[in-house]
Amino acid sequence: MPMQNRIDDCLSRRDGHLFIEECDTVDLVRTFGSPIFVVSEDQIRRNVRRFHRAFQEGWPDGEVKILPAAKASWSLAIQRILADEGCGADIYSTGELSAALQAGVNPQFISVNGVPKDDAHIQRSLQAGARITIDSVEELDAIQKAANDLGVTAMVRLRIKPTVSGFTDRTDFVAEGPVPTDLAALAYKGGLPVEDVIALGRRILGMGNVHLVGFHQHHGRHHASTRYWVEQMKAYAAAIGEVCRELGGFRPREIDIGGGFAIPRDPFNKATNYTEPAQFALLSGLSMGLEGFGTAARYTIMARIIDRLVTHPNTTLAPTIEEYGAACTRTLREELPRHGVDLHGVMLQVEPGRAMHGNTGIHLTTVRNLKRMTSPIRYNHVIVDTTEFWFTGGRYEHHLHDYVFANKADALPVGKADIIGRSCYGDRLYPFVPVPKVEVGDVLAMLDTGAYQEVSTSNFNAMPRPATVLVTGSRAAVIRRAETEEDVFRRDVIPEHLRVEQAPPPARAVRPTPRSP
Repeated sequence: MPMQNRIDDCLSRRDGHLFIEECDTVDLVRTFGSPIFVVSEDQIRRNVRRFHRAFQEGWPDGEVKILPAAKASWSLAIQRILADEGCGADIYSTGELSAALQAGVNPQFISVNGVPKDDAHIQRSLQAGARITIDSVEELDAIQKAANDLGVTAMVRLRIKPTVSGFTDRTDFVAEGPVPTDLAALAYKGGLPVEDVIALGRRILGMGNVHLVGFHQHHGRHHASTRYWVEQMKAYAAAIGEVCRELGGFRPREIDIGGGFAIPRDPFNKATNYTEPAQFALLSGLSMGLEGFGTAARYTIMARIIDRLVTHPNTTLAPTIEEYGAACTRTLREELPRHGVDLHGVMLQVEPGRAMHGNTGIHLTTVRNLKRMTSPIRYNHVIVDTTEFWFTGGRYEHHLHDYVFANKADALPVGKADIIGRSCYGDRLYPFVPVPKVEVGDVLAMLDTGAYQEVSTSNFNAMPRPATVLVTGSRAAVIRRAETEEDVFRRDVIPEHLRVEQAPPPARAVRPTPRSP
């Protein structure tokens, strides 16, 4: 029996190798190639059940429905797993609507979010029987017209933008500098002011073919703390109460609290150090001041400073799903009745994206090159066959993912290096991080890549995107095949006037016939 050291529910170290469920990640690379995204089916199911149990225990007033955000991981196989678990879906685009419907999600639990929504998207959503979350004043006329044309009753919710005035800590969403969360949330495009919600609600209540079923809000991942969620729910409850009073005692059937819960290891914005501008200014000033001492002395001192620079992934775990569930449900059950809202029979809906998928996935990539500099400064590069352009979501959110060298999972660090991707950009995946003794052929596992990463990959440098493999216990199967170069250029069209005739192949050299002796 191999010696095991569990990292979390789906990851473990066994005799020096990293396993995801019962699959050796090194074997996965041998079988499916490098790089690859890997997702655990069992972890998705565990996460769904934990979310449902945690929120249902705190919400005895009505049913709890989990509507995972399709944008976090919209592949058909993963959506099918969620549908099989009884989930709905938070969708944004018509493509995500297609994914949810093909997966078998019950349409009445598909939340059609986003702004703007074009007429065709609205009509198709109503035709499917999905809920539309109204997020702009202009949408209502288009919804009413589509409902008339189709002869259906449109089921809608109104998206409120509550002012979270009780939470003024710095938002994690902004990497450029400290910005209070309440202001950052107000600047985000999603949601409507309470006065607009009231005006729309009055119009809807007078319509025969548009039916208001409840309210929606989503502020996103601004802060990992449960205190942030407590203040969100206080503000949301007050806004719902005000709207219901102004609508003559309207009673919602559904209350959707959105998502934005952190994943356990929480890589969100951990690549940002808000003291860096001051540090770099000091380093630049020191560098200029040392120029008078000569090049050798300057590099000697600069090398000592660079030797001290080191970066570590986040080690502070975020609150658990159970802690988030308790904070949200307790606050809503305290605050909504205070504002005159009867909770009996009200369905609570939750839309976790990153927290549903983040810790279900890893990315496996192989070390292809090593560069070691000893003079005039000491600097190491470990170059792998992936790229930051396959982590656009994470780069946008300034993630610093935890990592393990999968074939040396027990090895201790012996130095530090920049881990660099393969594109012609700087592609600095990990700056100044501790590494064991690294060799060409080693496999690096980037953890917590199940949300927003694989779905945000691009073809920069005309690179074909990697495959995604689903692990179920000891089984593994491709759920999204690797692209070919033909796939990369499949959408390209060369206009007639730019086409050139194929040049004839070069004449083959004719070897002289050897003379007879």
